[in-house]
Amino acid sequence: MSLSVTTAPEDVVGLPPVPQFNAKSPGIPRNGGQAASSSNDEHLRFNPVIVVLVGYLEQVCPGGLDSAVQSACEKSPGFMEKLDIKDSRSFLHFANDLLKWVPCESFGGKDIYDILCVFYFVLDQPPLREMQTSIRPDSDGLTWLSSWIVVFAQLIGQFLDTPASITPESLQSFIKSPPYRFHEAEVPHGGFRTFNEFFTRRLKPGLRRIDSPEDDRVVVYPADCTYDNSLVNQSVARIQNGAVKIKNVHWTIQMLLQDSEYSDDFEGGIWMHAFLNTNNYHRQHAPVAGTVLEAKNIQGMAHLEADSVGGHVRMMGGADSSENPGYQFLQTRGLVIIDNPVLGKVAFLSIGMAMVSSVDLFVAKGDVLRKGDEVSCFRFGGSDVICIFQKKAGLKVEDFVPTTGEFSRYGSLLARARTKDGSM
Repeated sequence: MSLSVTTAPEDVVGLPPVPQFNAKSPGIPRNGGQAASSSNDEHLRFNPVIVVLVGYLEQVCPGGLDSAVQSACEKSPGFMEKLDIKDSRSFLHFANDLLKWVPCESFGGKDIYDILCVFYFVLDQPPLREMQTSIRPDSDGLTWLSSWIVVFAQLIGQFLDTPASITPESLQSFIKSPPYRFHEAEVPHGGFRTFNEFFTRRLKPGLRRIDSPEDDRVVVYPADCTYDNSLVNQSVARIQNGAVKIKNVHWTIQMLLQDSEYSDDFEGGIWMHAFLNTNNYHRQHAPVAGTVLEAKNIQGMAHLEADSVGGHVRMMGGADSSENPGYQFLQTRGLVIIDNPVLGKVAFLSIGMAMVSSVDLFVAKGDVLRKGDEVSCFRFGGSDVICIFQKKAGLKVEDFVPTTGEFSRYGSLLARARTKDGSM
């Protein structure tokens, strides 16, 4: 790869208003959507973070981005063509536009999902894939490219926290997209001022009933999410010798909880996870009642693994695929440990994926929570949730209620602990 890219002048570095841009179709940078990009490619200025990436790849892996884009185009030609990505320069234009992207959505609610997938799909191709932190237990710290992806995600998040990130037209595209269920949203006084305000929207009061709020044996879904137990030892697993075994790889609870003083207390217990799609409600709630023993953010990766099936790019580890599980142990995440009088300690984690580079926690050590109380939220991106239970809870793999339909609502039954005689 030999590219000459020009750094944007000071007046367009940072977070300026989005210039007008006539797009072919809504929702997609470069080949549609509202993006802070010059309409004349010959005079396009690149954000410094893009220039830094180009300089690094020129030194460390010449031609690497060209090879990655070529591989992506061969595996999914129609998908890449849809986003007007055909070579390294067009991918850099696409990535540059993402930094000032005003998200829009299609009726089917798949545009944002597709855009997230294609960015990571290209980066997951050789030789760039080998330059990133591996999804394995012995990974120590982030590689240069994985660190760059975190910074890139943070810059996108900064822009999505500004008024320039949302317009009446872009908001209307979400209102018209049924998967976003806008009719459930509680619209703040004055409307949504930024895209992230919309993305982290609250629901109208009373829309989610909390199952058995006074029964401590009942665990509820902590989010609007999808839990699929059809894949053995991938969505739910027993903790043995301080670890869970996922596809023959042992991941330690101590790693997941980042050396929490309570890590060893979950020996013999149960680990489970569920997936949130981009169109789901993105606030999380306490799965059980109790006192908060620990609440902290854990900085990690901003990764999403994507593959191509039948020419279509999809997220890995999502509701429809789990070819390389374990990514949750390395991602940016928020941890809340709740002490419940019946179940014992319950660890709840909000796991950021893709462009989620931070998790907002709303609780602190010593807080007393009711079942269903709000504990955290994700800003823009994909996400996972994890619950970990002690052995004393008595939960078995078969006690967890899988999702039926599109997704499970927060507050609905996730699991019911057995009584001392083993009955439900």
